[in-house]
Parts: sequence; C-alpha cells; structure tokens
Amino acid sequence: MVTAQLRDRECSTAQIARAYWLGVALVVAGLFVTPLLPCVDYPQHLALSDVARRLSNPLAPEHAEYELNFFTYNGLFHWIVARLLSWLPIEAAGRLTVAASLVALAGAVARLFRQLQRPLEHAALFTPVLFSFALGWGFVNYTVAIAIAAWALVFVARGAMRPTLLDSAAIAGLGFACAYAHVLAMAALCVIATALALEVGWRYAPRSSSRASRLRSALFRSAAVLLPLSLGCLYCIVVYKRQFAWAPAMYRDPTLEGTAPPIWEKFVFFGAFASDLFGDATDQVILWVTLSVMAWSAIRRSKDLRALRPIVEPTPPIVGPFIVVTAAYFATPMVLVGTHLIFPRLGQLVVLGAALATPRFPPELAGRARRYILRLGVLAGANLLAHCAVYGLETRDASALLDDLPEGGAATALIADPGTIAFRNGTLTHLAAYYAARKHGRWAFAFARYLSVPVRFKEGSQPAWPRRGWEFSAEDYDPRCTYARAFPLVIVRAPDDSPRGASAEPWLRQMIFKGDAASVRLLAHRGEFWAFDTTGLPHDGTL
Repeated sequence: MVTAQLRDRECSTAQIARAYWLGVALVVAGLFVTPLLPCVDYPQHLALSDVARRLSNPLAPEHAEYELNFFTYNGLFHWIVARLLSWLPIEAAGRLTVAASLVALAGAVARLFRQLQRPLEHAALFTPVLFSFALGWGFVNYTVAIAIAAWALVFVARGAMRPTLLDSAAIAGLGFACAYAHVLAMAALCVIATALALEVGWRYAPRSSSRASRLRSALFRSAAVLLPLSLGCLYCIVVYKRQFAWAPAMYRDPTLEGTAPPIWEKFVFFGAFASDLFGDATDQVILWVTLSVMAWSAIRRSKDLRALRPIVEPTPPIVGPFIVVTAAYFATPMVLVGTHLIFPRLGQLVVLGAALATPRFPPELAGRARRYILRLGVLAGANLLAHCAVYGLETRDASALLDDLPEGGAATALIADPGTIAFRNGTLTHLAAYYAARKHGRWAFAFARYLSVPVRFKEGSQPAWPRRGWEFSAEDYDPRCTYARAFPLVIVRAPDDSPRGASAEPWLRQMIFKGDAASVRLLAHRGEFWAFDTTGLPHDGTL
C-alpha cells in the first residue's frame, strides 16, 4: 500500500510519514523475531539488571557478592529494566527498552527535520543506521542515551529559534538523563548542540539589524539553549573524578589509550565502522548507496551554484552538526579513557548530520528522489528484519538449551566461534550472561568488575582472575583452575570441525575436559550447543 503510493510523482506529508515509519517498524520488528538479541554485550547488561532487581530486597543473598551504586554515567538501561521487572520477565523488559529507544530515536529524528523545515523524506536517510554499530555491539546505555540526545537536539533547535523557559527546562532534563545514560553520548550532544544552536540562532536572528546586533542575538539564543546542558556536564565530571580516584589504573593503559587507525582508513572504511553488522555486508551496501544519494544531491547543488542557476529552497540545509561530528569522528581515537570502540559509535551521528546537510533535489528530480529515498529506508528495515529472522533460526537451539538448565547456577561459556551467518560480530560471546539473566544465576567474566556500571562486585567477593582467561578464547579453558571451579556449569558451542552424531559427545568431552572427561555430567544438548556440570572436579590450586 505504502510503496504503491510512492509511485506517484507527488506524495503527501502523511504518505511520506507512513513510508518512513514503515522502515522504522521493520527495524523494530527485527528485535521480536529472534529469541536472543544479536547484540554482543547486551546479555551482560541484562544480567546486571536482573541482579539490580534482586538487590532491591535487603535479604537477598546477592548482597554478599554485589553492591549497588547508581551514581554512574552508564546505568540508565539497568535502572529502567530493573524497574520494569516488577511487571515483566527480564528478557521482555530488556527487549522493550531497546525497542523503545529505537522508536524514540526515530521519532526525534523525524521531529528534528520538521522543526528545521527540512524534507521529511530525508529522515529516511538515517534509517540504515537506526540499528547502529553501537547497538550491534550491545552498548545499550549508549543506545538509550543517543535517543535522549536526539530529543534534546529537537528542543535546542526550537529554543534557538525562539528561546523559552520550557525549552530550557526540557534541555536541562534531557541533558541530565543523557549524561546519566552514557558519558560519550553526552559529549556528542554538547558538540552537536553547540553547532546546531549557533547556526539556527544566526538564521533566526533579526535580519533588519546590523551584523553585530544579529551576532549578539545569535549568541544569546545559543547560550539560552546550551547553558542548561551544563547540568549534565557537571554530573559527568563529578562521576569521572570519583571513579578515577577509585581505580586510576582502569583508565590508564599506555598500550591502547589513544590508539586509532589512520584518517584515510576511517574514510575508506566508513561503512564498516558505521555499520559492520551482517555477515554478508548488505548493511554496508545499503549505507553506501544512501551516502551516494546524499552526495549526489550535494553535487547537483554545487553545479547549480557554479552555473548561477536560481535555487528555490525555502530553508537551506543545516551543515554545522555535520561538520563538527565529522571532525570528531576523524579526531577521536578507538580507545579513550579505558573504553574501546569510541570513534565508530560516532558514525551514526555522522549520517544524521549528513542527512540534515543534504540539499533538496531540483524540482525535476524531486519526485523520483523522494521515492528512492523512502524505498531505501524500507529496504534497510526489511534487510535487518530478514537477518534477525535468520539469526533467530541460528540461535533457537542456544535459547532452548538455556531453558533446559537448572535455576540459580554459576555458569561459564566456551564459545569456539561466537559469530553467526547473519551477524558477523561475536554475538554469542556472553552466552553465560544470558543464562544468568534468564535463570537468575551467576556468570563468569561479568561486567560487574567495571566501575562504570551500577552493579559491582564487592571487594574480595570474586575468585582471582584466571591466568589465561577463556572469555574470548575457548581453547584456554582449564577445568581445574580456581576460576573454573567457581563456575561449574559449562555451556559449550561445538567448533565447526567437531564430529556429528554419536561420536560428538566423547570428542567434546576429551577436547574440553581432557583427563576429567569421564567425570563431568551432561546436562543438556541442543544441536551444536551443549551444557555440562563439572561439580566435584578437583582443584589443582592454579589460577
């Protein structure tokens, strides 16, 4: 119905909105066709949220191991999910929180384009990165924060046109919520909001006054909408100082801090850094086509300017956010303040800035371009939905295995290959955390070891870190070491070269447990996923 309407040369605003939201709906639907979300770190945050909920009971045994501290800038997702657990199961609460974040982000993008009087169909240019690189890696607090930041930008744009106390209050509240959710998103919000406020403030300053008066008016408008963000900035500074004092070594890794690929690599492989989700790279193809459409529009505009042809456009493109966020993308390292994958997260915002900076197409091309852009958004959503459906088929055995396991155990995972056909990143790396979330148990290599999350280990509550960890290298597992004995439930994904049929189990036992192969008990088996109970194995005293 919607795509048929797009065949007409002219589309109404309602038809454009329906086409835009169809693409968004397909993206969000992808979250509900798979038993496990294709997001690498997501199960870690889900399990921490479950612990946070249990810690609300003063008699819970988890108090012996964990402490709760919501004074952080990386904890809004955990707080939301923990609150939702009063009404929903843990995985439903997490899934709905992620879905609501994507819907909120899409709504903010559409509202921002309307507020700035940019073509609504250009908002569909953002759809290919709605399910972003950051979400694919499971950075759910950052995902929540970007949705909040986008709505803050809506009020920044509105306040820069005509400052009001209501806009300033909204910016202050949204800015603080963004800071509470994720510090990097707050930094990005400040940078983009500054560029947006200055550009919009200048455009809406009285044109009848002198240039100096117009500049003063633009600066006043900008200050009115930017000063409220200082509340969130101050919060981030206070949290950072407190966390740095607790564990300065966590923020100082001279071998990694500040590392980044060369600028040419960031440019050439932008598609991979901004998306890089699917095993077949079709997400990157769609993104590059989308970027080509935006570049085509800019080239057409430059040709018209050089030919001195009149350009009929009621409101010119917004270019400030694109300039500053692109500069930030190229200037920011891969590792910053002990945190990895920093500059690739900005790729999503580069695309948003580019969409705002995309000029209108000339009248003779406008109808065709509009249909093409909206179909690209729908195609991006359908592509994600299809990959999530395939991922669901690939991981249904893993989910079924988790259902077969007993409640309240202590699990570790040996994942020979954490990637899948549909999603190339190691989405199954933290399968033990999925067990902990679903079965309310404990899990190895928990993110509670980090200061930036609200659920943390108490000092001395955890066994010593293994000399050779197996979180990312299953072959390093030592069933008799101290850390392994603390997590006797072992979830295994068999390697691709493992035998099939009756010989599979003996082969796995020997490969993983070696001399203790006959002493472990099989708990469950689903396809290529296995679970063993190693309770009773001797401890050899090694780390």
